Amino acid sequence: MKKKNFASSKKLFLKITFILFITSIALTYYSSIYMRDVALNNLAEDDAKKTTELAFEVLYTKMQEGWAREDLYKIIERLNSLKPGLKIHTYRSTLVEELFGKVESERSGLNDPLIQKALTGETVFITTEDDTIRYIQPMIVKHECITCHYNSKIGDVNGVIDMTFPHNDIKIPLDSIITYFLIFTVVAIVLTFLIFQFFMTRMFLTPIATFVQSITDVKKSGVYSEGVTCAPKTYEIHMLEQTFNELLAQINCTLEELKYKNKILLEYKKAIDKSTIVSKTDQKGVITYVNDKFCEISGYAEEELIGKNHNIVRSPHMPKEAFKELWETIKNKETWSGVVENRAKNGNSYFVQATVIPILDDNNEIVEYIGTRQDITELKNLQFQELSDTVDQALQVHLQDIVNYIPVSALIVDRESNILFTNHIFNSKFSYLNREKISLDTLFIEKEGYVSSNLMLNWKDEVAMLQDGCTQKILVNIFNEESEFYVSVKELDKEGYYLVLLFETDNNLFG
Repeated sequence: MKKKNFASSKKLFLKITFILFITSIALTYYSSIYMRDVALNNLAEDDAKKTTELAFEVLYTKMQEGWAREDLYKIIERLNSLKPGLKIHTYRSTLVEELFGKVESERSGLNDPLIQKALTGETVFITTEDDTIRYIQPMIVKHECITCHYNSKIGDVNGVIDMTFPHNDIKIPLDSIITYFLIFTVVAIVLTFLIFQFFMTRMFLTPIATFVQSITDVKKSGVYSEGVTCAPKTYEIHMLEQTFNELLAQINCTLEELKYKNKILLEYKKAIDKSTIVSKTDQKGVITYVNDKFCEISGYAEEELIGKNHNIVRSPHMPKEAFKELWETIKNKETWSGVVENRAKNGNSYFVQATVIPILDDNNEIVEYIGTRQDITELKNLQFQELSDTVDQALQVHLQDIVNYIPVSALIVDRESNILFTNHIFNSKFSYLNREKISLDTLFIEKEGYVSSNLMLNWKDEVAMLQDGCTQKILVNIFNEESEFYVSVKELDKEGYYLVLLFETDNNLFG
């Protein structure tokens, strides 16, 4: 492809050079003809004028010496014989004919319109069809002429000198040759430059100017679907136009693709903004962007957050080491993830699962940070509740284990004497009891000398306090029989729980 373009450029250069060469030859030829004619005319006119003036001065000198008309004719014949083809004729005006008479040999020439034109005082210079030069000069009356031509005044025409000679006899001076050569050279250079400029403008500058204007129009309009057209155009301009239009088509395709992707990204952003807490900060941690979810959970308005440091929502319960680790990670151009406790504007805490990502430029340098968060406050609360429930369950299992290992009837009750846990010995003796929650007080038979809820307001606390000093007994009904038990009560560490032990007595009172 490059070789083809180079060959095309070389061919174009040779074509322009050939055109300029032919043009130069043509200009040289026609300019030389024109300048030759101008030079010959100028030189011929100058030569004819000098020769005429010379002949006139000779004739006038002889007339002043009193020469006869025949003698003057002999001088003219002598002058005509000096150069081949040279012919000199003189013609009198009517003023001279009035003083010195008419000459019949001159009468025929007076009918020539050129002679008549010269007799009016106008010099005539022409090139004849037989390639000769004819110069007719009027003889103007001067001050010294009035002595003889007393019927004339200064400025009148007393006659004409008609001279004809071939142009081959003209000798061009060296100064004239140099002058004409310089003129021709300058003219040739100027014409060559103008022709070259014309071709360059038409073939390159005009298409390039059109090309630049098209680019400017595309830049202003932002429409890349329309190509550019350059005219006229060489192969190189055509290739430039084609390449640029292909580039515009590719740019337009890329822009359409970016437009589509931007639309998708906007949809993604909408989805993220609806479900995710998002903020951006500069390299110093100053907030530059927050979405609505961030404002909603923090309780701050957007204008209250933009320009503030991100620690505006930091909770005092978060250890400083956690944020130190965060900054070390993201400044090392790595992603940090973790659970963060923040504080809202009203002072309430909220928990988020946060991810902080450093944004890098083309030079792999950090320009900003973006953080995304999910609100896990409810999850945290559920975890706390589950943990509390788990502790309670573990405690209950522990309490059940306690009563199971006691070798007498044992049970655990709460402050209201509701039975919570029992061992298998108690269950076997009181198998008739409903498995639903019941109160231990309901088993007691009210009888003097025995513990009961009616006789003792807080019997569990009193028994626990008195049991070291005296024996406490209870009377219960088991299968419609009164059974006597020693009772021992111990308050557990868990608030409101009591361990109750029932020891059988040696004899059945009602046995």
